[in-house]
Parts: sequence; structure tokens; C-alpha cells
Amino acid sequence: MKFIAVMLALLVVAGCSTSPISSGEASKVPSSRLHAFTNKQESTLVVTRDTGILGAACNYKLYIDGVFAAEFGSGETAAFGLKSGSHVLGIAAAAPCGGAGLLESEVVVAAGQVAKRRIYTNHSGFRLTPTSY
Repeated sequence: MKFIAVMLALLVVAGCSTSPISSGEASKVPSSRLHAFTNKQESTLVVTRDTGILGAACNYKLYIDGVFAAEFGSGETAAFGLKSGSHVLGIAAAAPCGGAGLLESEVVVAAGQVAKRRIYTNHSGFRLTPTSY
């Protein structure tokens, strides 16, 4: 019985956050869940969602300048064509997982630049941050 309790405790601790994955290793978001900004532009935004058990059953919606762009599952990535300049990015849990809590941040991209962002989940919730992965 103690062994089972220890294993459950280890599983819970291991599941308290997600792990980053490079956009090259991540699976592509299926085209059925890509909705906007799919054409090439002056700049590129690459968004990758971490892998891991925590929150894996929930998809996250990405909004670019208020437009629903894509829905990400665990370990997925997508590239978006953007005009150079400032853009507002937002993420929210998909409806089956509450659908509330839009978090927004800004990204500024120059012509020819590739900006990378990461969606991760931990015990405090989900975030969209810059990444080097």
C-alpha cells in the first residue's frame, strides 16, 4: 500500500508542469484546427504547445489580433504569417475545459523575423511566453 502511495505522489509531482518541445520535434497542428494567418507574410510567428500530462486533455485556442487562428493539442506546433509590427496574441482553454480566461500578450515582429512563443501549463494555469525552443 505504501508503494502505491509513493508512486501516486511521484506521478502527481511529475505532472505539475509541462515540458518544452522544439517546434521541429512537435507535431503539426492539423489543418482542420488552423483557421487564420496561414498564408506567408513579411514575418512568421511559430507557436508550440508543451508536452506533458498536465492539461493534456484540454486544447488551447490561439487568437491573433482578436481573430481565432488555431487550436492546439499537447505537443503541437504551427506557423503563422504576420505583417511586420505589433500584434496581440491571446490564448484560452477550449470550451470543454472551461473556455474561460483569455490571456493576452504582445509580440512585435520585424520583416523577415521569426518570433517563437510557447504555450505551457503548470499548477497556476496556462501561459504564452517567448521561447528559444
